[in-house]
Amino acid sequence: MLESIHIPKMATINDLPNEILLMVFQHVRDKKIFTRTCKRWNELLVNFLYLSIDLSSEERIRKFMDITFTRSYRQLHIYGVMLVRSDFDWTDSSRQLESAHAKRVRCGSDPYVLLRKCLQVVRQYEEIVEYMNLTFGPIMDNSLMAFLPRSDGPSSLESLVIRFSSWHIMKSDDWIVDRMEFISEEGLKEISEMPKLECLTYSDNRTKGDRTARRKFFDAIARKAKAIREISLSCDYYACFSDFRIVRSFSTQLQALSCTVWPIFVKDFLQLAFPKVKTLSLDFAPCTTTPDPGRFFENAKSLVGLSVTNVSNDDFFRQGVYCSAATVEWLTITGNQQIPMDGLQGLIGLKELELCAYLISDVQNAVPRSPSLEKLVIERCTSGFLFYSDLAESVPHITELYITEDKALNDECLRVICTTMPNLRRLQLNLPSFLGHPVTDMGLRYIGNLRQLEYLSLECFDSTYLIVERNHLIGFGWAPLLWASEIHLNGFPMVDVQHVLDFLLNPNLRSLSLERCGTTASMIQTLRKIKQLMAVSRPLPRFEIGGSWYVGD
Repeated sequence: MLESIHIPKMATINDLPNEILLMVFQHVRDKKIFTRTCKRWNELLVNFLYLSIDLSSEERIRKFMDITFTRSYRQLHIYGVMLVRSDFDWTDSSRQLESAHAKRVRCGSDPYVLLRKCLQVVRQYEEIVEYMNLTFGPIMDNSLMAFLPRSDGPSSLESLVIRFSSWHIMKSDDWIVDRMEFISEEGLKEISEMPKLECLTYSDNRTKGDRTARRKFFDAIARKAKAIREISLSCDYYACFSDFRIVRSFSTQLQALSCTVWPIFVKDFLQLAFPKVKTLSLDFAPCTTTPDPGRFFENAKSLVGLSVTNVSNDDFFRQGVYCSAATVEWLTITGNQQIPMDGLQGLIGLKELELCAYLISDVQNAVPRSPSLEKLVIERCTSGFLFYSDLAESVPHITELYITEDKALNDECLRVICTTMPNLRRLQLNLPSFLGHPVTDMGLRYIGNLRQLEYLSLECFDSTYLIVERNHLIGFGWAPLLWASEIHLNGFPMVDVQHVLDFLLNPNLRSLSLERCGTTASMIQTLRKIKQLMAVSRPLPRFEIGGSWYVGD
């Protein structure tokens, strides 16, 4: 008898453990199409899918009312809840509203039908939803309280975002605003019963509201919630002190904090200690003084990322951030004032610096000096040539440079960058603001000196300008000199076949992306040329053409 021969089973993707499959799914763009493959994949992909409901227009409301949701979602976004204007025509807006009379706002029909539909969706997913984002317009009685999870067991909700907006579009005759504010905000106290809630975002920029209800809500969270690690707060002045109360309550366990520091509590705030905070974002609003910043940052011993906005006191940087925030690795500074750069070298671990201050005149001559800086983002006006000529010496280890708003940038600045910063690996230039003073081949022809350049991005498209005159845009005589393996261009109508071929002949090129580049005729000709090159021995790099092309003459 012949002995049975065992043929080993060929391994398939389904033999991988769930953890590896989840890592694979993270890199898939359209994940939803794979949910029908098998039950296992469907259960794994539910971790990535989210349900987004936008009710801000009549068309979207009509579509929502006729939809039946049949799959599970762990992320739920509902925008424009009760964002219904008094002139909204509900007649025949859906099958469920065919019998409803127009503009019957308070009679148990019309918008209340929409409310019940929204609540059905929330109830459908409340046992599995982990992330909920609610953006409210004018709120009906008890509507927010009704949206909060009410399942018998512990809520699975881990992240909750609540935003109030769009009150200005309502007529006081149509809505009892004071009553709605009080009842809905009282319902917020139920959030404190969510044992797994880790992240809370609360944004309320209404000019009037019930301060007592907001304070009671935050007090309830401080007493009962134990798992909160991240807080983001945004409000007008009327409710700012209740924000300080909640921050103080969780100060010793917070890992991420974003809030506005108002003058009424700035002194008390800077006396708090945040031993576990790694990411901190502070907007000092109209504060003119920031007392004792040194002590504040000495108490933030785990701080890695810091974002500061609207600080008018130079000592906050010199005596506080630069001297005391020793653990900071990335720093973002935003505002309308002149920012001091002297003392920046005190941040011995700084790797990334983003300057987002907008200066009308070119009075800023200070250059960031840091021996550890690797990435610099400039969204501000510099002194031009003086700034960039000193940059290479002041930040000797920089490998990434992003310039988006510097109107002083010109050919001389580009020449200095290309000849004095040979270690650059990533370079990004956003050029819409230079349309009146074009950057040309005179500066970019030195780009061949950047032998280590891996990524180059040039953007000249801006929908606010809509200027496509060719003499205002960059020439492409520098294209054959590039060493970059990834190239991205946006908004260049002068790109033609020869320029694209110059990019493709780069032996290092792996990816070329063109958005809103070239005329329709030139792009068609380019595609035909590339087709003819498909037989060459060297594999062609990844080539993408996106966006709307300019129409040729």
